[in-house]
Parts: sequence; C-alpha cells; structure tokens
Amino acid sequence: MPPLTTRRCTITCLVLVALAAATLFGMDRFGLGSRRIGPVGTIRASGIVKLQVDDPTDAYRVWRDARYRGRTVVYVSGKWESFDPGDLIPVQMFRAYPLQLYNTARFIEETQLNATTFLYVATLKGICRQILAIVPPSEVARMGGVARTAKDATAGTQAVFISRQGFPRWFMTAAAFRGGNEPVLLYVAASYFKTVEPEELFHRLVAAGLRTDCIILCTESANGSVTPAERAKLDRFSRLIGLSPPTAVQGGGAP
Repeated sequence: MPPLTTRRCTITCLVLVALAAATLFGMDRFGLGSRRIGPVGTIRASGIVKLQVDDPTDAYRVWRDARYRGRTVVYVSGKWESFDPGDLIPVQMFRAYPLQLYNTARFIEETQLNATTFLYVATLKGICRQILAIVPPSEVARMGGVARTAKDATAGTQAVFISRQGFPRWFMTAAAFRGGNEPVLLYVAASYFKTVEPEELFHRLVAAGLRTDCIILCTESANGSVTPAERAKLDRFSRLIGLSPPTAVQGGGAP
C-alpha cells in the first residue's frame, strides 16, 4: 500500500465526500416516490421476498438486480466490520484526479466488493441511504467508544449514531429497535446467533412492527469464525419466518 500523504488524504476526502453528496442528492432529489419497493408485509408475510444466501456479496447482488433504490437496510449481525474507504481507491486513480464520480462507484463495485464492503457499495450505488444495525450489546458499546472520538456521532443510552461521508448509521440492540413506518430491507447474518436464540430475535422484530419487502438470511459460509451451531440457529430463524426449506441463492442469483 502506498504511503499516506497529506495530498492523498485530501484527495481521498474530496472524492468520497463528493460521492456521498452526489448519492444523497440523487436520493433527496427524487424522494420517496423513486424508491423501488415490492409487496410489503411483516416478517411472517407470505408475499414478500425471502432468500438465503451464502455470502454478503450475494445479498448486494439480489438488491442490485431487484433495482432497489434509496432504501433503509436493517443489518442484523454479530459484528460491525469497519474499514477505511480511502484504501479502496488505488494510487493510479489518485493521479488521475479529478475523477468522474460514477466511474469511481463502478470501479469499487467491480473490484472491491466483498463481505466487508458490500453495504458501502450499496450506498455508493444508491441502493441504501441509511443503515440500522442490530448488534450485540458488546458491539453497541464498542461503537459508542468510536462515537466519542468521531466528529459527526452521538452515543446515547439506547443507540449509537455515526455518520461517515454523509451516510447515517445507527447501532442498537434488538430490544432498542423500533420498526417505524418505512418498509426496510432486512439482512440477518448467522453470526448474530452466537449468544442469541432465533426465537428472541423473531419476537423482537415482530413486536417492533418491522415491515419489509425483502428478507435475506446469510450463512456467511466463508467466515471461519461462524460455527455450525450459529448456522443451525439461522435455519431455525428461517423456519420462524416461513422460509422452509430455505431458498438458497448462490453466485449472485436474483429473486
């Protein structure tokens, strides 16, 4: 990796902030009416999309192929994976600054999409406009520590808010989650069930009044820290929501 210089850091900030601004402007410009939403229901409803995938990148491809736009993603996982977006842009692209924004977003999608970056790619491509992350209490506490040193962040007793490059993210436990009025894209990873039973998450989401048009369950098959017991709990959760046997999507299939 090339050494971090003041010029490179400045260009990184300018490029990524511009990408965020362009994406958010597009979402605000077209508003709620432009958001692609399918048939909506509770997590028990039979008419909504329910799929199981092996890798988080498969979830991204499902959203992309369904042409979802400007959506809230409820991300349920055992851990929030952090990274520096500036590391996604190679040094030769810095030398070509100023960049065409749509080329940068496409480059990141085509070359940097992975299990850590998939939500970031979804924001750059206009699929996701905000993230509500349901994580264990230890992760909420960890993100609270991050918030205390971040510029645009708030650490409350019920949730932690952090905005990075204009993309808002909330971190909370399932007990603190409230569904709201907007249909969301629900993503549930097997790693969440390390210390939680699937019935507990199911009842929390039902009680919160969550409404959705797409639920994706991810086995995280390439994640060596996820155990067979956690994946078995994910299968139990799939049966609770009426996905039995699971409809698997592999290699970027679409609903």
